[in-house]
Amino acid sequence: MSDFIDLRGASGAAYRFRRADPAALPATAGNFVFVREDEGAPEIVCCGTALSLTLAGGLSRNMSERYGASELYIRLNVARAVRLGEHEDILQHTKPPTSFEELG
Repeated sequence: MSDFIDLRGASGAAYRFRRADPAALPATAGNFVFVREDEGAPEIVCCGTALSLTLAGGLSRNMSERYGASELYIRLNVARAVRLGEHEDILQHTKPPTSFEELG
């Protein structure tokens, strides 16, 4: 999979996420998505927001075992209103099987 993915929200806006190592995440607030490859294309199996993206790393094993997620992508987003607005937009468009709002 690519180092970056652009996700569309229900509004049509595009959001760029970068691939991250679950063991080396920044303590910054942001958005995250867990992705599995489905016929060569990324499929979102979880999206969320966190006060510290390090908390998303703790979900990695569960997302892999439960949904076959192979990659974690993050988007730094310190402003809470922006973070939650983007999360809701992505959630409405992708409709993943699971989501988290404001881990931490």
